[in-house]
Amino acid sequence: MNRRTFVLSASAATLAAKPFPKPLGVQIYTARTILPKDPEGTLKRIADIGYKEVELFAYPQLKELVPIVNKLGMKATSMHLPMPLVTGNWGDQTPIDLPQFLSDAKAAGLSYVGMPYVAPNERKEFSALAAKMNKTGEAVSKAGMTFFYHNHAFEFAGKPGERVIDKFKKELDPKLVKLEMDIFWVAAGGSDPVAFLEEWRGRVALMHVKDKSRDMGTVETESQAKPADFKEVGTGTLDIPKILKTALKTGVDKFFVEQDQCPGDPIDSLKLSFENLKKMSF
Repeated sequence: MNRRTFVLSASAATLAAKPFPKPLGVQIYTARTILPKDPEGTLKRIADIGYKEVELFAYPQLKELVPIVNKLGMKATSMHLPMPLVTGNWGDQTPIDLPQFLSDAKAAGLSYVGMPYVAPNERKEFSALAAKMNKTGEAVSKAGMTFFYHNHAFEFAGKPGERVIDKFKKELDPKLVKLEMDIFWVAAGGSDPVAFLEEWRGRVALMHVKDKSRDMGTVETESQAKPADFKEVGTGTLDIPKILKTALKTGVDKFFVEQDQCPGDPIDSLKLSFENLKKMSF
């Protein structure tokens, strides 16, 4: 190989191996088992890996963790809100005022707040739920943020056209409610994440980046998943580069690495996922 050929080959390789162009974030639910014992130490370990953004999962974290996140050079950009703020079903919980919550979230610098889950005993009357999400989305929009819904596997059960996800596609207002797509649960529910991104083009604003085991079959509800089904990004069966390339083309804005169950220290799992993502080309 002469010098000119070598230089051209090296330049082509450099151009091909473009790093992921968006800041990588963490859904800190991944570290829930160790976070309460040492919040600052846990978040520092996450920051030291190279993650730039954080997604919160509990209301008190706005005041307890956001100052630490900011001090460490990261930014809290998204949060899963208490579900009764959407459904109104507080049960024995002390109700929270939606305007106060939105004021606190905006003051903390969040861009997104969303509904993380539908409890099994509330999985009915999905048209009514969609209407409630649209109403919440309107309030969130007026507060200067974007509302989203996070999927699991149950939305993909059933016949195409009759599934919960199909009802949501039809009945959620795309201007008021975006989707936080969990690629693990889309695949576990029996759908192709790449095809789903194309189908929902422009409506998926956030993504949970995670991987799944080779021997995991299709499930109809998240309780059917085993701890070993959750894998560090790049160690499972999902075509992560293809999914992320499609996500970038279809308008996804925020990307959070999450692992519901980790085999050991969750920070070790987050580090492996980060390192594998950095090795991928986009």
